[in-house]
Amino acid sequence: MAAWTKALGVTLVETTAEVVAADPALLRALTDGIKRSDEAAMPEVVPNVEWYLVREGGATAGVAIVRRDCPRPGEVSLLAVAISRETRGRAAATKALLAAERRLLADGATRMLARVPRTNGRGLYFMLRAGFTPVPADERPEDPGDATWFARAAARSRA
Repeated sequence: MAAWTKALGVTLVETTAEVVAADPALLRALTDGIKRSDEAAMPEVVPNVEWYLVREGGATAGVAIVRRDCPRPGEVSLLAVAISRETRGRAAATKALLAAERRLLADGATRMLARVPRTNGRGLYFMLRAGFTPVPADERPEDPGDATWFARAAARSRA
C-alpha cells in the first residue's frame, strides 16, 4: 500500500470502507465515544469520501475519513479520525489530524474542517487541544446529524 502522507511518525495509507468494516478494532474506534455500548457497527458510509488507515510503527493504529470540496469547493472535511483502543496514548490521532491537514493544504485545499458528533465529549475536547475551534453556523456544512464543526483559526482567517 502506498502512503498518501507521512509526517510526525504516522503514515496515512489509502484504503476502503470494506477494509475498515472487516477490522473489529477499527469499527470499535469509529463508534467509541458516540455509542454507549461495546457493540461496534459500521457507521453510515457517506458517498465521495476517501478512507485512510492511520499507521504508526508499521502497524494499523486507526482510520481517517476525508471528503473533498465540502462544504464549499476547495474546502475539505475530516469526517473522522479514530484510533483503536489498543494503540491510544501516543498522540496518533493528533499526528494524523495534522498530517492530513498539511497534505490537504499542500494539495490546494483552502482549509480543513473537522466534524465531531456532540455525543463524543472526548472528541470535542481533542479538537480543542489540537488547536481547532468551533466554526460559526454560516461556515458549516449542512449536517443532518448533531455535530460540532471545527477549523483552525489561522485557516479560517485565510478563507
